[in-house]
Amino acid sequence: MCGDMMFKQIVGEIEEELLILEDDLIRAVSTKRKLIEKPLMNMISSGGKRLRPAMLLAAARFGEYDFEIVRPLALSVELIHTATIIHDDIVDDSPIRRGVLSIQSQLGKDVAVYAGDYIFCKVFEILAASTYSNILEQVSKAMSQICEGELKQREDLFDTDLTFKDYLYRIQKKTAILFALSAQMGADVSKAPDKIIKALYSYGINIGMAFQIIDDLLDFTGDYKKLGKPTGSDIREGIITLPVIYALKHSDDRERLQEILKNKNTNEDEMSIAVEIIQKSGGLKYTEHMAERYVQKAKRSIVILPNTPMKKLLEDAPEVIARKCK
Repeated sequence: MCGDMMFKQIVGEIEEELLILEDDLIRAVSTKRKLIEKPLMNMISSGGKRLRPAMLLAAARFGEYDFEIVRPLALSVELIHTATIIHDDIVDDSPIRRGVLSIQSQLGKDVAVYAGDYIFCKVFEILAASTYSNILEQVSKAMSQICEGELKQREDLFDTDLTFKDYLYRIQKKTAILFALSAQMGADVSKAPDKIIKALYSYGINIGMAFQIIDDLLDFTGDYKKLGKPTGSDIREGIITLPVIYALKHSDDRERLQEILKNKNTNEDEMSIAVEIIQKSGGLKYTEHMAERYVQKAKRSIVILPNTPMKKLLEDAPEVIARKCK
């Protein structure tokens, strides 16, 4: 997946710190409630790209870097991501996550809700013990925006009148904001100058936007074995993404596509027709173009950063998206 390549070089620079973080994650989800402890441990141990803590640790290098200071914050952003994944799997009724059974499929939706809530509570416990009073406010605001993005996605299910603007709003809230928060916190607590903090926040937003756009593109172009889901899984669930929005506006078969997408009981033959219409519409090429635009915006965001090896790695990461995540 593109996330693996996206931060491959950066992770190499902070590999030791990320290994420590793995131990921190295991300790954080440890609980006397045996019902959820093993499933949570398995979920953490099954991997994950750790993109958000990697972003935070990279951003912290542009200030007075002290791993022990940023360590609980890196842990927190990964736990937030973990909790949102647990809740996403409940909503989407996903049976598998990272190659293992999802918590909701193992224990049921009711227990999974509590497991996700437990992780969120651990985040606030960690942050409350930090010495930075503004961090809790930043995280709370970001978490509310993530929830907004998820709720917006639910509101928009099977809505074939969804606009480009609606889509961008949704993915910024749902995905990009946590990348931006990670970059902002890393730079902030490391006492980087305000202009550097703002630049890295902007970088996080734009990287996050490109990341989600590419993820939506992979729903039509990705390898089934790598993704673990069939082509067009999003539209089967009623999720209208950028390639679909383009096809609904520009395809000669847009009326037929709209008819299929509005039907919540569409069969597999009709769904295959919908996927073919989207693929032939030019929507995939357009989506690649939009991802490239955000890649370039990300690179421009950090022009003002000092010329360090970490800046070069951050500059290269968006290019990896543009070249490889297709």
